[in-house]
Amino acid sequence: MKQYIKNSAAVLLFAVAATVTSCSIDDIKPYNKLTPENAVRDEASAQLILNGVYDLGREFDVSFFPLHLAALGNEGTISGFMSGSNGFNTNEVPVDNIFLTNLYSGHYKIINGCNFLIQELEAGKAIGIADDKKAEMISEAKFQRAFAHFNLLRYFGEFYNVNSTYGIVVRNTFATTLEANPRNTVAEVYKQIEDDLLYASEKGLQYIEHFYSGSLAAKALLSKVYLYEGKYTEAATLADEVINNDEGYALEMQYSDIFKNSFNSSEVIFAPLTGPDNEGKTQMSQVKRTSFSQILRTLADAQVGTANDGSLLGAGSGYDPRFAFAYAANTKKSNDNGKYPFLDQISSQGNTLYHLRLGEIYLIKAEAEARRTGGDLDLALESLNEIRMRAGVTPKDLSTQAALLSDIRNEKLLELFFENGEGWFDIVRYVNLGNLTATAAKASLVSPNKFVLPMPLQVLAGNKTIIQNKGY
Repeated sequence: MKQYIKNSAAVLLFAVAATVTSCSIDDIKPYNKLTPENAVRDEASAQLILNGVYDLGREFDVSFFPLHLAALGNEGTISGFMSGSNGFNTNEVPVDNIFLTNLYSGHYKIINGCNFLIQELEAGKAIGIADDKKAEMISEAKFQRAFAHFNLLRYFGEFYNVNSTYGIVVRNTFATTLEANPRNTVAEVYKQIEDDLLYASEKGLQYIEHFYSGSLAAKALLSKVYLYEGKYTEAATLADEVINNDEGYALEMQYSDIFKNSFNSSEVIFAPLTGPDNEGKTQMSQVKRTSFSQILRTLADAQVGTANDGSLLGAGSGYDPRFAFAYAANTKKSNDNGKYPFLDQISSQGNTLYHLRLGEIYLIKAEAEARRTGGDLDLALESLNEIRMRAGVTPKDLSTQAALLSDIRNEKLLELFFENGEGWFDIVRYVNLGNLTATAAKASLVSPNKFVLPMPLQVLAGNKTIIQNKGY
């Protein structure tokens, strides 16, 4: 934990100590005369702090974890050397996996940076800034804080049980020294996340570039949070509002166009900026060190033609077109996954992270509508089939609620594999809701203790008030 505080302060100072020449998201050049005490002086310097927060989301420690989550679930495996991969394929992640410490600290760096910016703006340090602009910047910081807390809860807490005491430590004030606070309850963590996202939904910008988090991104993330909490009516209502937005976000006509257009795609609601030369990049090119699972391949084969008729030669005939796009010879590109075509080179565009996109929101609406009291199963099916028809596969028919929920979970796997870990979180949620048997989803899920990663040893050593997760 001491390392986390030290690194957080260093990264924050790097982000705020900048020449005030631009508001580019990558404009965070060092300038050694600034300190936290005078870092926020006006709107431009506050923007530089915010840029630094966005940049933290592309750092090595956090920018390729969807690949680990894919292995933790049943969408794929880590097949080559990858930092921190020990135990993910078999759901036996050891407590001394140093990558977990870096992942944990990386998210709290984001949170601490957000807390600093919010503190300084609310204290009136940005001289001359308009009230609406100040509220917009605070909303962006609150979105980032909520997203980081949500990720930490899903990784290290019992996110699937709102009555659990095994949450994570909520931090909503800026810290420059070690604060050894105990874990908050899951309900308390969700309350903090909701509060931040409600503010960001109301005060956030509209009609912005997709690598910034505006009002629509806050509503999209909040719809997912509501789904996880079991607030299905709220989730369905908000997801519908996002789908029917007036900001121009819409499903791409072709699935492949999402990844061709990257963060500029019409359906990408929030994804980090990437670019050549000095622009930031994620580490998603490491997808080359992964492979799809037999479960995903079999599911993709079942969507088109007959069983076992799929071929990854050429265009990938006989497979769901989404799976074929990612893995067929004609479209898999240099990283062996068409979703992430760019190599890790200085001149490369770089691969983004698809944190939130409209395709997922359709499926959130479908599940929430299917689960809510008095829900309309036909409406849920309609939302599911919007995604299937865009993919070019046969629409599903309605039989029972249980079958519909299973279809929705499978569709999310087909639509979102290797994007944001949703396949893994769906397994955990569905098991705990009584819709799935863990070992049927993945043979190594022999204990509910495997639904949560261990608290890293280094974190426990630095904070004696934190209780280790069950089974570790």
